[in-house]
Formats: sequence, C-alpha cells, structure tokens
Amino acid sequence: MSQNGKNPLQTGITRRDFIKTSAVVGGTLAIAASVNSAFEQVAEMSRAANKAHAAGAYPLNDPEHIIYSVCLQCHTGCTIKGKVLDGVLVKIDGNPYSPMNMLPHLSYDTPLADAARVDAKLCPKGQAGVNSLYDPYRITRVLKRAGARGENKWEVIPFDQAINEIVNGGTFADGTKTPGLKDIWAVRDPDLMAELKADAMAVASGDMTLDEFKSKHAAHLDLLIDPDHPDLGPVNNQFVFQAGRIEHGRKEFAKRWLKNAFGS
Repeated sequence: MSQNGKNPLQTGITRRDFIKTSAVVGGTLAIAASVNSAFEQVAEMSRAANKAHAAGAYPLNDPEHIIYSVCLQCHTGCTIKGKVLDGVLVKIDGNPYSPMNMLPHLSYDTPLADAARVDAKLCPKGQAGVNSLYDPYRITRVLKRAGARGENKWEVIPFDQAINEIVNGGTFADGTKTPGLKDIWAVRDPDLMAELKADAMAVASGDMTLDEFKSKHAAHLDLLIDPDHPDLGPVNNQFVFQAGRIEHGRKEFAKRWLKNAFGS
C-alpha cells in the first residue's frame, strides 16, 4: 500500500508494467555492478603492473618497447602505440600524445619514458591490428596464377619478377600472354588524349561521322582499343586498378601515377 492508502496497482499502472519496470531497474543495477566490478579489476591490474614496473619486471612500460604509428584498420587513421616484446607486436593502444585518442592529451614535451606508461583509448577494431598483422591467411608473397583462369592454382614468384612482368608483360602457365603497363600506356600526350575523347564523344552523339574521325586521327588509330568504336577509348582504358580496400596515403600515392599517367 502507498502512503495515501491506495494500492499502487490501482493508480493506472498494471501488474505487467510494474513487473517489467522492476525487471529493468533490477537489470540496470546488475549491469552497473558488473561494470564497477570490471573497473575494479582493471584498476587492480594497473596497480599490479605499476608494481611490476617498479621492480623492473614489466618491459612493456619501457619506451624502447613502444613504436608510435597510425592505425589502418579503418579510414579514420587514429594515432597508435604498438608494444613490442622480443620482436613481436603484442598489444596496440592509443597514442597518449594525440587528441584523437586522449582528451586532454599529454603535452608534447612529455618524456617518452613517462608517455610509455600511459595508454590512450583505442577501439576494438584498432586493437585487432595485432590479429591482422599475424593472420595466418594474410598474403605476404607475390602470387601468380599457375593454371587456367578460375582453377585457383597459384605459384609464388620473386618480387622482382612480378615487377618485371607487370611492366613488360608476361606469360601464364596455360600459355596466356598479357601485355605490360608499358604496352597499355599507349597515349601519353594529355592533349592528344583530350582531343581523342572529345571527337569520340562527337561520333557517339552523331556530330561527327566515323569516317571523319578516322581521317582526322589516321596517325593514331593504332592507339585505340577499336578504331571502329572510338567510344571505347585508347588502349590505356584496358588497364583497371582495383584496390579493394585502400587507405588514405596509399590511395593518394596511387592517384598520382594512375590519373596523371593513364588518364583514367
């Protein structure tokens, strides 16, 4: 009964709502208790680590075991600190010098020995960079198709051989020959590229006949994929750059020679 003598179930709250509310409140308290317990465990681990460091038994708190870098697990590019033990990356945390990972961040004149003991926040995806680095299925060598297309047969080739075949062309195990980038990079004059493009569009729109196009560009027809279909563009268009997932930095580097050289 309430203080006014009324039954709480008679104040517009049904028994079902009362039970549901009680369950939510009870569950919230349980979660809060679990979070507090977890924080206490983390604090205890931190105190233990500090004691171990004081005794010289926790090397990951020493600056010589820390490498500062940038995370590439997503497009944000958070600043990170990697903890290396015996040449192996064992943990990734946020860079305490950076406002991306810590507010307020450490002053830039903080000694590395002091900063090494401060771990800034970093999302689970960033911390999973250790798994990405040592993934047993990660491709670490150059693979070349060793059978017919679609057979899923591969061979490992030296990096220098890969560069040579990509540039100068090569032959696959099934006898298929592929041109190199030097052969595909047919049109190298940007002014000529622009003129061929404009006239090809004119043919497509009906403002120029195919015969007029061929007559005008008779000296350059061998630079086209198909002179009878100038809208297909120059041989350069046979090159397709498919990066899949490419991060900033590498993307800008690729654009410098892709767009400026192949014009696509």
